[in-house]
Amino acid sequence: MALKVLMAATGIIFVLFLLFHMYGNLKVFFGPEAFNHYAEWLHQDLLYPILPHKGFLWIMRVTLFLCIVVHMYCAITLWVRAKKARGDAYKINTGKKVRPSQTYTAATMRWGGVIIAIWIVFHLLQFTVLKANVGAENYAALTPYQRLQAGFSVPWLWAFYLVAMCAIALHIRHGVWSALATLGLSSRTRERLFKLCADFVAAIILVGFMTPPTMFLFGLL
Repeated sequence: MALKVLMAATGIIFVLFLLFHMYGNLKVFFGPEAFNHYAEWLHQDLLYPILPHKGFLWIMRVTLFLCIVVHMYCAITLWVRAKKARGDAYKINTGKKVRPSQTYTAATMRWGGVIIAIWIVFHLLQFTVLKANVGAENYAALTPYQRLQAGFSVPWLWAFYLVAMCAIALHIRHGVWSALATLGLSSRTRERLFKLCADFVAAIILVGFMTPPTMFLFGLL
C-alpha cells in the first residue's frame, strides 16, 4: 500500500507541474517579448530575492528528479509483484483470464511510461541543455521563443511531441483516477465524477501543450 501511496503522491506532483508548465507555454500567444520575459523570470528570478538566482529552479528540478525516481521504482516494483502473483498465464483466482480492458490499461501505462521517459530526456536536451539542435544551426544562440519556433516548424518533431503528449494524457487519465482511489478519496458515488475529472485534466494538458507547437508548425505564430 505504501508504494501505491508514493506513486499517487508523486503522480499528483507531476500533474501540478504539467499544468503550471502548460500555462507558462501559453505565453507564446502574447508574443515573443512576453514569452521571453516569462522564460527569464522562470529561470532566473522566480522567488528572488527570497532565494538566490535560479534557486527555486534547482529546487524544482531536484524535487521532480526524485519524484521520477520514486515513481518509476514504485511502478516497476508493483508490476513485478503483480506479474508474480498472477503467473505467466495472467490468470485470476477464479481461473478466468484477466479482462482485456485490464491488460490494455496495464500495457498503456507501462509502454506509455517508456515513451514519456524517452521524451523527457529529449525535451531536456532540446530546451534545457540545448544540445538537441532542431530547426536551426545556431540553436543555443536563439531566444526561447525562437527555439520553439525553429523546433516546431519541423514536422517530425511535432509528430514526436504529439505521440509523447498522447502517452502523457493516457497516463494521466488513468493515473489521476487511480491516485484518488489510492488516497481513499474515491467511492462508488464519486467514481464517475473522478473519472470525468481525470478525462478533463488529461484533455486540458494534451490540448494545452499541443496548441502552441501546432500553431508554429502551420506558421500561425
